[in-house]
Amino acid sequence: MSTTSKGEKTREHILKATRKILVAKGFHNTSISTVIEATGVKKGNLYYHFASKEDLGLAVLEDAKDEFFSFLAKALTGRDPIEKIINSCKAIFTEQVKNNFVGGCLFGNTALEMTDSNQKFSQVIQEVFSRWTGLLEEHLGEARETGMLPASIQPRLLAKTVVATMEGAIMISRVSKDKDDLNDFLAVITGLLGR
Repeated sequence: MSTTSKGEKTREHILKATRKILVAKGFHNTSISTVIEATGVKKGNLYYHFASKEDLGLAVLEDAKDEFFSFLAKALTGRDPIEKIINSCKAIFTEQVKNNFVGGCLFGNTALEMTDSNQKFSQVIQEVFSRWTGLLEEHLGEARETGMLPASIQPRLLAKTVVATMEGAIMISRVSKDKDDLNDFLAVITGLLGR
């Protein structure tokens, strides 16, 4: 039986609370005092766990990355590779609706805000999009091999297109607050995948 120490619980609490702030406000608009106020931890305790605001931001991204890929592994379900991808898209969109379209995608937001100015943030975001694309590419390759997609389809390019479409859909629905926008994009993705 594994037990979580008080320090680990505090660190986890800081990460989850800070993620909510970063999704809503972005990295540059989030101050350490805002994090302290939201978490209720003392400044010394915060700096015990994270040496700087940058370290905290990177830890939040790493934590969100792990959670996203765990979520994606559960969402990629279905009778065949195409259905798995479509179901994963539906699951991601369902999360956006559940969150009332507030905040959008932490990875997409951070890409827009930080990748030109911070190499460490850029590397984490690059890893997220590359790994996500790679997972979809595997499924699309399987779909092509089994004849569900034409032999001329390039799985990597189609996977990149699905990821870019998902990110664009999340951004547009964040502005419109309209579920129909997500449904429109889901219909496009479904069509791209031949369903």
